Amino acid sequence: MIADAAIINSILIHQEYNFPLENFQPKLILDCGANIGCSAVYFANKFPGAQIYSIEPEKNHVTLLRFNTILYEQIHVIPAALWDKETFIRVEDKGFGDLGWMTFETAADDPAAIKTVTISKILAESGFDEIDLLKIDIEGAEKEIFGAPDVGAWLSKVKVIMIELHDRMKRGCSKNFFNAISKYDWHFELRGENLIFIRE
Repeated sequence: MIADAAIINSILIHQEYNFPLENFQPKLILDCGANIGCSAVYFANKFPGAQIYSIEPEKNHVTLLRFNTILYEQIHVIPAALWDKETFIRVEDKGFGDLGWMTFETAADDPAAIKTVTISKILAESGFDEIDLLKIDIEGAEKEIFGAPDVGAWLSKVKVIMIELHDRMKRGCSKNFFNAISKYDWHFELRGENLIFIRE
């Protein structure tokens, strides 16, 4: 598929997640919006000592994600949607195609309902105290994630954030994100479509 080719090209060829950071050996990486697994495979090869939790809600993507990461024991696939609380969402194409599936909260009895998961829960169940690398590409759901009242409970434990913001898809994403991270000191870099924030 064209969308898959674009992802492979940006991550594995152009290496948009390759950022210069000396002596950085992450133990825990959260790959939020894992798509078909390109980012997870990239991180697994770059940081072989890290445990990687790949979160992806779209069922076809999850199938490919599992297939593409089957040889990597350190990659843990979580077929769920990242959200600000534990509830249910549905996945919809709002005209952005395979590179822009968006999530919207729904009722538990919705036939298309998918369970959500929070960063706090993933961190707690991982057994780690900190998130060394938090990669987020979740097509607008960052508005809910970073707008949550308890965002500081886990954000204070993050060392590096790599994020793509989607105000073109959902207004308020950047506002909530920058309001949340402004409470901490970060060094900022830009690489491709990704903003990279490194804790001082």
